[in-house]
Amino acid sequence: MNKCKWLPNIIEFPDLSKWKIYEDELYELFVDTFITNHPTFNNKLVHVKKYPLDGNREHAFTHLTCKTESDNPKDVNDRLPDLRRAERLTWIKPVIENYPCLEECINCNKIKYWEELYKNKIRINLFFEDFRYCVVLEDRGNYYLLITAYYIHYDEVLEKKKSKYIQYCKQKKPLI
Repeated sequence: MNKCKWLPNIIEFPDLSKWKIYEDELYELFVDTFITNHPTFNNKLVHVKKYPLDGNREHAFTHLTCKTESDNPKDVNDRLPDLRRAERLTWIKPVIENYPCLEECINCNKIKYWEELYKNKIRINLFFEDFRYCVVLEDRGNYYLLITAYYIHYDEVLEKKKSKYIQYCKQKKPLI
């Protein structure tokens, strides 16, 4: 795998029996990265969804560290820890702030960008194919909302993302 000059190391977690300790450490990083020091994209701040709260933590934190097993969960907080999401929590801000990447790395496919319309809102996809990682932002006018960020586990999902990017490039008409 390529080594990116600006992408931090993952925050490894080998012991699920100590999930609570790991989760608390991740939450401190989340607050520092997204509440105290907002990322910026396209000269606008990126905010996170706070509600509904998961206990006393913002909804975005749960969404960025856990996954749902159902396409339509009854409770939005009914999620299970996803170690691949959690250990890459510190990747989100650098991916957002390094698009477009100006580094000249060998064999790097760079971050790919495409827009999609979702419920009358424009969603920005930042797809870092080399690292199987995707960040999704929603344009809210004077700011962006971080919708999700995740590691792409399955090859068929990776191929689908590649296809969406290619299709978007062929259209060549941005929504924003």
